[in-house]
Amino acid sequence: LPVALPLVLLGLRTALIQIISTATIAAYVGLGGLGRYIVDGYSRQDYDSMAGGAILVIVLAVLTQAAFALLYRYAVSAGVRQRAAAS
Repeated sequence: LPVALPLVLLGLRTALIQIISTATIAAYVGLGGLGRYIVDGYSRQDYDSMAGGAILVIVLAVLTQAAFALLYRYAVSAGVRQRAAAS
């Protein structure tokens, strides 16, 4: 498990970013979420609202990336990190 941990974290990070990015589509069928700002802004031609919703989604994705970078740094041993960087 210690050797596989970098790949496990990579898979979880990729899945979570995919969920964040596609969750905005839920607003098209009336389920709300951050996509609601984008859909409502588009229907009212309120481009500030659309930009705000897009920025919120981007910030959430970047914060998720940063959280996984910190988790990777603290959860994966230094020897495994060096070996992964060398290959």
